[in-house]
Amino acid sequence: MVRRRRVLASGASLVAAGLAGCSGGSGDETTTSEATSTDAGTESSDGTTPYTVHIEPNDPYTFEEVPETYGVVSGPLLDVGMALGIHPSATTGLERAPLKFYDLLGLDFDESEVTKLASGAESGYDKENFYAANADVWLIPKSTLARFTSWDDADYEEIESQTGPFLGTPLRFAPTAAVSESPNPYTLYEAFEKYATVFQRHRQFEAWQSMHDDLMRTIEEGLPPEDERPTIAAIWRGVSPDSGQFRIAPLHRLGNNTKSYYRLGMRDAFEGHYPDGPIGYEELLDVDPDYIGAVGMLTSATHEEFVNTVVEPFENNENGQQLSAVRNGNVVRSAGQYMGPIVDMFSTEAVAKQVYPDTFGEWPGPVGDLAEDERLFDRQRLLDVVHREF
Repeated sequence: MVRRRRVLASGASLVAAGLAGCSGGSGDETTTSEATSTDAGTESSDGTTPYTVHIEPNDPYTFEEVPETYGVVSGPLLDVGMALGIHPSATTGLERAPLKFYDLLGLDFDESEVTKLASGAESGYDKENFYAANADVWLIPKSTLARFTSWDDADYEEIESQTGPFLGTPLRFAPTAAVSESPNPYTLYEAFEKYATVFQRHRQFEAWQSMHDDLMRTIEEGLPPEDERPTIAAIWRGVSPDSGQFRIAPLHRLGNNTKSYYRLGMRDAFEGHYPDGPIGYEELLDVDPDYIGAVGMLTSATHEEFVNTVVEPFENNENGQQLSAVRNGNVVRSAGQYMGPIVDMFSTEAVAKQVYPDTFGEWPGPVGDLAEDERLFDRQRLLDVVHREF
């Protein structure tokens, strides 16, 4: 299905057209030009000089020319590519992809131009689909594919020999290991800078970083003192109040799916005793968080769906009614799995308004209902950065 007029061109047409090409800030997203030159190798100014990029956990890779096409699986690297103004040429299932945010911006995602790598996000992978897509680079962690395939090193080497290299890195979420000093290797913007180097778009990354810094400056200036900031239990993998089973995601600088709460200064209700598996109402009541966060629901659900499947079931459940967050109307939602640079801006704005409405203004519920004069970041500025119009 083609979603209205295409604003983003394919990687090939963007390179050919030479369109003129926020971040860091807040401690957890800092990057430096020194890191770029050290880790990424020599920058090519004209797209012809070989350059080397090292993206953990992969070996360094030298590009002889700037890649024009890429493939992704379900996750934030889809949004990274879109933030750079490059439409993916291959993906897995798009059922929970953040297309609503692209629609709101007018960045139409043309599914007819996408080769499907699998029948779903977690099944149906076939090497033949990778050959057919023939992407110049795969922004896909091998560790992700390892969960859904039985491929070994020889399989990856075979695909790479006929297409492009695998240069994915895990950014989806911080697992239990994140709080035991074995986290994902990069924050979002650290990884974003790496991929900007892959596509030789350093000025565009710097423009994103500046825009992101401005948003976070606004946020940080409005936050209450640290000892007055609320606690939150961030729930991921779906929130089903009547099931009585909840999976808690830690608030951690490398936990990409909970970064909206972390950067809003919220405190982890489970800090120091993070549960290593699903918990029930008893454990939730023990910490009794000020807020309950539905991770991913800002992307995957409408406001009405969020109210009908999460908020009201909590309010109607006799155990849920005992939680302070439920009694006080403090069940909120954020983006999650697809949290790249674009989605991050929308999610940070939404959480700020849901948690601190007296400072940042009321949250209307539906993402598209926020009035222009109530927005915390400039949509046109974001579009200009995506199109490299500085």
